[in-house]
Amino acid sequence: MQEHEVVISLGTNLGDKLKNLKNALSNIKGYGRILNKSRIFCSHPWGYDSENEFLNMGLVIKTSLDPMQLLEKLKSIEKKMGRVPNLMQSYQDRIIDLDILIYSGFTLDLEDLSIPHPKIKERKFSLLILKDLFQNEFISDLNDSAEKMLLKCGDESNVVLFNEK
Repeated sequence: MQEHEVVISLGTNLGDKLKNLKNALSNIKGYGRILNKSRIFCSHPWGYDSENEFLNMGLVIKTSLDPMQLLEKLKSIEKKMGRVPNLMQSYQDRIIDLDILIYSGFTLDLEDLSIPHPKIKERKFSLLILKDLFQNEFISDLNDSAEKMLLKCGDESNVVLFNEK
């Protein structure tokens, strides 16, 4: 069974955010072997206004699931954790958000899933996660390094490391 390296982002801005990340992490372990974890970043919501700041982090996992199978498992985790379906198709506060950023060697552009994630280079927090995971390495699926993408990114939002007390 062939395994693929996948980068998943985890985000939460409702409830006990640290607990939400740990719970999601624990659930994701059932679908792949975790190779690397980023630190946790704190940021204001991207694409909409809310007083609830996000905690974001990223994982590199090795999985034998294909992209659609993995998406189905991630959506199942979100639902199990209490995420309410978004009927308006706009950004909103959420208990957990799990996105496939990169699925090594795959590019997809479907209604339910685009790989690499279509907004990855626009979001400072996503690029900081990638920089934390890959340092200054060239990321072949994005044809660039996170450092270089950060320099080109127009997102000027304040993203800081989360200080776990």
